[in-house]
Amino acid sequence: MATPAEGSGDTAERRPRRRRLRAAALGCALAAACVFLLQVASWVAFPRLSPAVLPPAGEVLEGTAPFRFAFVADSRGNLDVLESIFERIRADDVSLILHGGDLVVEPAREDFEWLLHELEEAKLGVPFCTVVGNHDIRHEETDRAAQYRLYSRSFGPRQYWFAYANALFVALDTGTETCEDDDLRWLDRTLARYRNQFEACIVYTHTPPRDPRGISQHCLKSGAKELGLVLKKHHVTALFASHIHSFLEDRIEGIPVFISGGAGAGRDEPILPHHYLLCTVEPGGALRVEKKDVVWHRATDYWEHKLLVKLPRKIGLIPVAVFAAAALLLLALSHALGRRPAPGGGRAAERP
Repeated sequence: MATPAEGSGDTAERRPRRRRLRAAALGCALAAACVFLLQVASWVAFPRLSPAVLPPAGEVLEGTAPFRFAFVADSRGNLDVLESIFERIRADDVSLILHGGDLVVEPAREDFEWLLHELEEAKLGVPFCTVVGNHDIRHEETDRAAQYRLYSRSFGPRQYWFAYANALFVALDTGTETCEDDDLRWLDRTLARYRNQFEACIVYTHTPPRDPRGISQHCLKSGAKELGLVLKKHHVTALFASHIHSFLEDRIEGIPVFISGGAGAGRDEPILPHHYLLCTVEPGGALRVEKKDVVWHRATDYWEHKLLVKLPRKIGLIPVAVFAAAALLLLALSHALGRRPAPGGGRAAERP
């Protein structure tokens, strides 16, 4: 008399192999489901249509001196540190926040959308005025408009001017780590037209003209001397830059340069705490700059950013298809193994 298992070709030797194949298929199916659910969670976790955060480009804002502004830079999506800075800034009663660039880790749509969402929730209540950093640009694009598309859609023009009280502010684009001739001409024209109307003039950018530490790769690759001459010509009060994840002071053509990149990116030499600069413009145009260290406590947003923005973008949907196909293949192999004839031509074995 034949046993069902042996008659169907499912011998004692094959049953463990079939169980292993089915277990592997289940594992692949679970992996596909996990990756798919991660992508779904990324899409539903935060709105994709948060409003852009635009600077007051070309505007003269009412205010009186003295007033304070904060300079923040190189946050790179580290929202734990950035939120701690925002808490301190609110207590400092600033009138403006300048961001020196490198707002995101990678110039991807999800990173900009996540940051806009967080800025909307932060309710800063004062103008948030950014300038583009090298991490905010799609360098692989050859067309300038394509390079800046995501940044401009989120934060407006790549360079602009505005004024507050007795101070002129000018945002200069050095996100490509160069100061190009057309940008220098734009800066010269802007300062020639507006500088004499204000007691103080602040130019802020991403890449410093030079690295006071003597490391050539962390400063402008071209245009540094020409930039210094334009700043000197128009008696600029100070230049603010970032790109170096520390705090350094320098001078170019006699103009003070404050370099600060301590808002969340990995720290460079000299190793200092994460920080921002609190700046005061006095009547008459005098400027005072203080470095403010930030004690921060890891919250949930940075891990949410990793889990819901960085990881889904890096993984994509291809693994879902790969794991699902592998699960189907393993199930098919298991089924085929069970249908193969038993040894001896598939004849039923008889009991003694």
